[in-house]
Amino acid sequence: MADKVRIGIDVGGTFTHAVALAGDKYEMLSQSKVPTTHTAEEGVALGIIHSLEEIMKAGIKPSDVIRVAHSTTQATNALLEGDVSAVGILSVGYGLEGKGVKSQANLDPIELAPGRFLKIFHRYIDSKDAPDDKTISAALDELVKEGAGAIVAATAFSVDKPEIEKKVMETALRMGLPATATHEVSQLYGLKARTRTAAINAAILPKMIHTAVQTEKAVRKMGITAPLVVMRSDGGAMDINEMKKRPILTLLSGPAAGVAAALMAAKISDGVFLEVGGTSTDISCIVNGHPSIKMAQVGGHRLYLDTLDVRTLGIAGGSLFRINAHKHVEGVGPRSAHIAGLKYSAFPGAKPITEKAAIKMFSPGANEPQCYTSIEDDGGKWTFTTTDAANFAGLLPENDYSRGDLASVKRAAKLTGDFLGITPETLVDRIMESGAKPIITTVSELLSEKKLDKDRIRLVGGGGGASVWVHYVANKMGYPAELIEYAPVISAIGAAMALLQETVERTLIDPKPEDFAQIRHDAEAVLIKSGASPEAIEVRVEVDSQRGILRATAVGSHEMTLAGSKLTEDEMKAKAAELLKSDIGKVVVAAKTANFYVFQAEIETKKLWGLIKTKRKPWVVLDQRGRARFGASHGEIVSIEANHLLSALSSTLEKYSAFGDAGKILPAAFLVTNNRTVDLSGLVSAEQMAPICQEELKKMKMEDNVVIAVNLEGAI
Repeated sequence: MADKVRIGIDVGGTFTHAVALAGDKYEMLSQSKVPTTHTAEEGVALGIIHSLEEIMKAGIKPSDVIRVAHSTTQATNALLEGDVSAVGILSVGYGLEGKGVKSQANLDPIELAPGRFLKIFHRYIDSKDAPDDKTISAALDELVKEGAGAIVAATAFSVDKPEIEKKVMETALRMGLPATATHEVSQLYGLKARTRTAAINAAILPKMIHTAVQTEKAVRKMGITAPLVVMRSDGGAMDINEMKKRPILTLLSGPAAGVAAALMAAKISDGVFLEVGGTSTDISCIVNGHPSIKMAQVGGHRLYLDTLDVRTLGIAGGSLFRINAHKHVEGVGPRSAHIAGLKYSAFPGAKPITEKAAIKMFSPGANEPQCYTSIEDDGGKWTFTTTDAANFAGLLPENDYSRGDLASVKRAAKLTGDFLGITPETLVDRIMESGAKPIITTVSELLSEKKLDKDRIRLVGGGGGASVWVHYVANKMGYPAELIEYAPVISAIGAAMALLQETVERTLIDPKPEDFAQIRHDAEAVLIKSGASPEAIEVRVEVDSQRGILRATAVGSHEMTLAGSKLTEDEMKAKAAELLKSDIGKVVVAAKTANFYVFQAEIETKKLWGLIKTKRKPWVVLDQRGRARFGASHGEIVSIEANHLLSALSSTLEKYSAFGDAGKILPAAFLVTNNRTVDLSGLVSAEQMAPICQEELKKMKMEDNVVIAVNLEGAI
């Protein structure tokens, strides 16, 4: 057995999947699938333990495990289902400023889902300094008597002066109350949005803390002493102790785990990732090796929380088709066979579908029309799903997860087609075309919004139903596509592979050079506290000028081990040619450092019978495992010694700057050192980039090679 094993667990709505990967090369050692234990006394933690027990049967010893990570939909489900605690907000202020605090912290009930509201109670203490323990305790007692099960401490400007919020929170914790504070969930100014974010965090604290404690207790009882981490909604991972403080960061951690796998396993730097389950498909965009992120909203109100920009469609592998009054196929989904309690025709069970079976119309819900079909006889109840259609159409390769009993599928297609008065072939064509339309529309919208070069993207699929839709949609759109290996357990793999991540944000209208160095240091410090190796941390600093926000995102791991074997230069060149869409003979090594290669090609395009010629110079940065870190469809590469970095950066930015209505526009710049790649594209001047570069220079010898790469067109 490998001496370093990473365990990843995905807690889904129906099943909990787990995988064990060899920590050195991420080879699959074991995998399991058990029912998710929502109703158990231990909650979903029991399912996590069952899944762990299954994969450990492969001969894995507790001492082999170097990390246990899990993604979960529990926080999201708790909000959607209203399984939350009422929140008590205790605000503190004084004088005129205090009136503003009292008003902004006194929130209305927050709509979590249609018809489901978060109950919120509020108390205000008028005090210039920190109130004494007796005053705080009395206010907290009043909130508890009203029904509060978790506490939020709120004061103005607590991002700069958190002492009062900390005292309120500490008092609540001593009283046995789950508590959070506005400065803990965000470092941005704006008390109302910060309080709203903290209220959502507090609402799920009791349930999530219970799960975390039960999970940690059970994992330790099994003898596993490795770090326990949880997927974040932005695609990274967080230490379980941080999750106990900020469970809100786990919203959408399920889809985020799939994206993490797309980034690490498929080595995708730019494209669209589709995670296809049985009921729904999550579609997200990856740009320059980073998942696309957006600000979260609950009940139409924005939160100070970044989440994966994921579009969810009710079309997947188990989706049912809908028919109208004329028995014409009019669409696919959102209902699925699993939700309707029907078997797939491709997986009929012990009793087969016979020619005597009857087609019946049914309604899956009390207020829904009878627009779905089932196949019924004495042997059971089945239906004809999108997976069945894909089986019939021959879209699924041998040994695919979704490939089933073709004879059963053909029998079901004939019965259903006869009922609708069409051939089985026409039935299948209409189902696939109807289901593909919303997916194609959503993918097209994402590509347009993110301004990706459509000639250079690919569709990457994961999830149990990926083979049903990904290649079919890609062919319709004219894009290349691939399925990630072990697609059905992709989210568990993503959890196992995910890197630790932390984002620090500050409200700074005109940040000074020292602000850039400080926020970078603060983001790194959080990861180091969580156990990340300092040498394995990379930080991206960016400026949101419109909102006056300085942001640092740190990514790192518990150890320096990298995934996969090192590639030869020729193997990396072949990988680069594929990414650059160029003949391998036109690809050259433009620059390299100790651990990274920068490949570039020159591509000539002719128009108007060759009268107009344009040249592009696409480039891509690969690590020695073949993972693309950055790339551009056109740009320039500058290779210099470290002691010339600052002057070379300034002259390079000046040389390739453009001028428009808004004035001078700098090109997106990236830095490649011996051990790191640094994304400078979020900064808008050489002065902002200089402090980041100076921090990197401290870790280098002056004669070391450094690469400046600029994007003059678009990411690849």
